[in-house]
Amino acid sequence: MEIGMLALLGKTVSLMENLGFLWLVHTGFELNLWESLGEEKSKQKILAENVNWNPLLLDHWLEQAKIQELLVSNNGNYQLSKMGRAIQDYRDYGLEAMYKEFALHWGPCFGQLPDLIRGEIPREQMDREMENELISRASKASEPFVWPLLKGKCAKDRWSNVLDVGCGEADFLRRLVEEFPSLKGVGLEINSSVANRAAAQIGSNQGRIRIESKDVFDFTDTLEQYDCCLLNNNIYYFSRVKRVELLNHLKNLLSPGGQIGILTALRGVTPSFQIFKTHIPQNLMSFFLSCHEGFEGLPLEEEMIDLLEQTGFTQIEVIPLPFKVSHYFFARKPLD
Repeated sequence: MEIGMLALLGKTVSLMENLGFLWLVHTGFELNLWESLGEEKSKQKILAENVNWNPLLLDHWLEQAKIQELLVSNNGNYQLSKMGRAIQDYRDYGLEAMYKEFALHWGPCFGQLPDLIRGEIPREQMDREMENELISRASKASEPFVWPLLKGKCAKDRWSNVLDVGCGEADFLRRLVEEFPSLKGVGLEINSSVANRAAAQIGSNQGRIRIESKDVFDFTDTLEQYDCCLLNNNIYYFSRVKRVELLNHLKNLLSPGGQIGILTALRGVTPSFQIFKTHIPQNLMSFFLSCHEGFEGLPLEEEMIDLLEQTGFTQIEVIPLPFKVSHYFFARKPLD
């Protein structure tokens, strides 16, 4: 067989395996099989607990999950493998939302690519679940890397009043006020249901955290009040023109010398050290975003630096996160 054909065949087989893994994990989440199989169970017991399930399809799922080493079997009983336990353990760390994104939104979107590129169909608005819920929940996967960085910056630069734009469920705000007793924060979240969840989780931090459900451009709090403004994983919701307007608006809310911190995935990153030697995920994410009306994909690093300089910020610092998928951009409002 010609070497090019052999390489293509290998890539195709790998693609099939990866798609199978995606569907298995997503289906396991939707059917709650990862939790259920924390203990040994036979196929018959699973079916007895779920009388309307299709036995043939369940049999295929169990077989494939075993082949992909997500389950182990013993005398007709199935139980989670080490990898299967990890899937269940980390489902609330953005994992479940990520797989739902891929299975329900990325596939159908990319299936329309020929018609989109030919201009035969218009770019549509992003699905509301995807835009309002899944992106926010999937971003939790980066929290173990983001939190140490934010904690260190807050301690070093002595933030006392933080504005978190697009705060989601306000996890970072809550952790900041718990870690630093004198710190106060305001979280802006345009999705009212997410904002309500954030407000409900404030608990003992009531009075030190305020959650507002409104568009950032409608937020006109006291000028020059905040010494830090965070934009985590949302700069790509704004067009290039709107990004300039946004940063100018936020600069007015910062005190002189105050910082802006923008966390975003990038495309076109030059690799150095990274755990996984690939840039495919963030470029695919950019591709997916660009298929939708109002999105221009992920920014380049130079675009972010230019944006900060254009809007008058100085002392720009670029900090890559360990996986090199996301970078934090910090910059300061001039003192005068």
